[in-house]
Amino acid sequence: MPEKYRLDRAFVPKARYLDPEFLQLELDKMFRRTWLMACRLEELPGVGNFVEYEIGSHSILIVRESRTAVRAYHNACRHRGTRLARGRGRVGSLICPFHGWRWNLDGSIRLVLDREEFVPRSDEDLGLVGVRAETWGGFVFVTMDPEAAPLLEYLDPIPRIFEPFQMENMRYRWLKGVILPCNWKTALDGFLEAYHVLGTHPQLHRFDKSNTNIASMQELESRVWAPTTAYERHAYYASVGRKKQTITDGAGKDPAQRGTDNVTDERLAVALSVQYIADDMRGLENERSWRAAEALKTADVPEGVSAGQHFLELYKNLSLAEGYDWREITAQQWAEAGTAWNVFPNTILLPNQGSMFMYRARPNGSDPDSCLFEIGSLDLIPTADYDKKREFQPEYFENWRDADLGEVFNQDLSNAKEVTVGMHSPSFDGHRLSEDQEMTIYNHHRVADRFIWND
Repeated sequence: MPEKYRLDRAFVPKARYLDPEFLQLELDKMFRRTWLMACRLEELPGVGNFVEYEIGSHSILIVRESRTAVRAYHNACRHRGTRLARGRGRVGSLICPFHGWRWNLDGSIRLVLDREEFVPRSDEDLGLVGVRAETWGGFVFVTMDPEAAPLLEYLDPIPRIFEPFQMENMRYRWLKGVILPCNWKTALDGFLEAYHVLGTHPQLHRFDKSNTNIASMQELESRVWAPTTAYERHAYYASVGRKKQTITDGAGKDPAQRGTDNVTDERLAVALSVQYIADDMRGLENERSWRAAEALKTADVPEGVSAGQHFLELYKNLSLAEGYDWREITAQQWAEAGTAWNVFPNTILLPNQGSMFMYRARPNGSDPDSCLFEIGSLDLIPTADYDKKREFQPEYFENWRDADLGEVFNQDLSNAKEVTVGMHSPSFDGHRLSEDQEMTIYNHHRVADRFIWND
């Protein structure tokens, strides 16, 4: 390993973000050997539906072959290499747009025009080259490595930890992709820790959500502490309370302990916190949790029950009455789920009761200072709708400011250019990370080295 890429204690050299050579190593060695979240099953509602997944110069087609089977192929004609399909759509067969060769949805050759004029090749040899595709939680993952471990083994322990949140029964509310002026890892890093929250989002715990002025020293002292934990190749963080108090009490994540500072009515403190996330981010909370928060403002909270606990009860009752499944999530399960999980290499999942966010980052061509960053908001659907098909169309924007993502996400994405400019400064040599709150970032690089440097 060249010295300029070598990790040190809680230190990540900037060359791993800025060098085109390192980006090519990631594309050739890491992305080709790992499981990549390509799409959701709901994006393939009927036989013949396809989604193109691009990573660097690689293009993969994910195709609904039958009602129960999804396949993936390298997106290249076996004749002259032409890309067979772009974006997403629905076809009866895969047809090369150049010379008209055709393949069935199972990848077998269907038509070679004037076949008698070619050197004889078997049908098997002319079939599309498959890419492994497996599913979990409603997601379709692909890997270009035929020797990769099975998906569930690769994801361990995430499937067990996420099981109570019913991701397979969620559907996209929206999915937006934006081009950011930063390395793909910089885009992910901003969502791999909560150490940045008070600096970037000072309004989150304020009564006046329009007040985005820099945090005061008093607010910094009472900020939420979010330690990180690595599970082999994956890692997560959990916002668990104020640092001094948390270390003393050994507390874990508790969804009933949300709130808004400087509000004496505990009901209002919880309700404002829930409704701000629902209104501004349009995700992680949903219209039912918003209505439950509204009801909480004037509710008679039983003695011995916190406002946060009563909110969850109101939310539960609304959900059950309107045909949603409700799983009781224990304190241990909430603690294990934390706030956000890095699914190595390039996906982040944020679980919540009835809703979640998905973030995904990919290199934008061969430019290490540009990436495609996607945000997906998913909500649980009523049990009666589990088998219903729906048309879904994601949105993509060249300029993230056109994406209408709300104040919180705009604050996050505005950091992208600033980090990139700063990293190019000769005064900066690399990231120096908190050993409590930023080890998700370090762990990502540590695991990447295993794929990049171990042939």
